[in-house]
Amino acid sequence: MSSEEEPIEIVIPEPIPAPTAEEKARKRKKRIKFRLWFYGTFFTLIYGFMWIQPYEIDIIPRKLPVPNPMIDPDSRKLFAKGTKVLVVTAHPDDSEFFIGGLLTKLDRSGAELHQVICTDGDKGYYLFFTNAARNRVVRRQEAATAARAWHAKSLLLLGYPDRFLHANADVIAKISAEINRIKPDYILTFDGQYPPRASHQDHRRAGDATRIAAETTHTAKWLMMFQTNAPNYIVDITDLWEDQKRLLAIHQSQFYGGHLQAVEGMISYDSEKYGALAGYDMGEGLRCEKLR
Repeated sequence: MSSEEEPIEIVIPEPIPAPTAEEKARKRKKRIKFRLWFYGTFFTLIYGFMWIQPYEIDIIPRKLPVPNPMIDPDSRKLFAKGTKVLVVTAHPDDSEFFIGGLLTKLDRSGAELHQVICTDGDKGYYLFFTNAARNRVVRRQEAATAARAWHAKSLLLLGYPDRFLHANADVIAKISAEINRIKPDYILTFDGQYPPRASHQDHRRAGDATRIAAETTHTAKWLMMFQTNAPNYIVDITDLWEDQKRLLAIHQSQFYGGHLQAVEGMISYDSEKYGALAGYDMGEGLRCEKLR
């Protein structure tokens, strides 16, 4: 055998021609089209999600009022027999969810209670396959049953679409009409000025509309706002927690099984947090403003 290595055949291909200007232009157009499609689809999905989901989020937290001392909204009058109280909420289950304990306490004190619900609750959990017509009927029935449980004297449903409530002239006029009819001493509603950082936009708009109506009708003495980040009055509901749970369970279309237990846990957590501000085991926090 020869010690010399066998020669290696080296094949040198023909040089690949550089792409022409036309080919470069076609590739550039394809890349641009793909990017337009990709980003267009991406932002359309984001916009669609933001349009469907009902929550409004404050990216920059709202500055809370300073100072914000605890006050007494004439509680002897509030919990006196015959005191007129108007509750304005956004959805059929809001009152039992946020102030079920307070409503029970007002009922037992002999207050005259009235309620306005701005939307008809047709969206439920905001799913595409939601049966809006059925939701509307069921949730109105649940609202009526709950209102009877805390002995509301009147219940008015304004019927605006769930998720699309606005604090416009029409909504304000209808709430104002009820205020002028009832002539309440106290008005209870959502806090549209200092809400949680993420909260339902209908809650905020219901609070905004009610505030304007309350300030322009010059009837009620106090405006009391719940779901607030700036409470200055705490209602002790330590002995009313079981009553609130019974009221909440009336809304079976929304709260049932494990979900009901989870919601009870969430409300219990908030109640303990509010209660701690005033030395109670459980409480409901409100921001109160004297109107006159």
